[in-house]
Amino acid sequence: MLIAEKLDRQQLNEFENMENEENIEAGETYLLIPEGTYDVQCIEVKKGIFCFGALKIFLKFKISSPSIHEGTELFMAMNQYKKVPPGSRYYEQWVIANGNIKPARTDKMSPAIFKNHVFEAVIRTVKPKFKDKTEKPECFYYSVIDYLKNRIV
Repeated sequence: MLIAEKLDRQQLNEFENMENEENIEAGETYLLIPEGTYDVQCIEVKKGIFCFGALKIFLKFKISSPSIHEGTELFMAMNQYKKVPPGSRYYEQWVIANGNIKPARTDKMSPAIFKNHVFEAVIRTVKPKFKDKTEKPECFYYSVIDYLKNRIV
């Protein structure tokens, strides 16, 4: 089967418009900052599909701690659920965003609760690996929000 037969209309149009390799642009790069605890403000909440069709919630944060990294944007990804299990990461982080108040059994746990709040967050470095389980070079490392410790504002 030809590659053009596997593409949807938009992809096919983009494929046909690629005249040569000069049209290929680099995507957005992830940032690497020192690990530690930072004050961050949630500036965006998105739902999406990740690898292999997994439903995810992506939270984008901006560092608000006074430092050389102030204004740096990082993300946190969590699994999305129709019914959130109490042992899930999303449940834990949602309760922290809700001021350490657990939801009642029938409460809706909207990710909008994170938006515009300031949190104390722990930043960690992601060190991707090759298929043979050896680490990729340091230029591929990037920082993410590992977890939220508490809501400040």
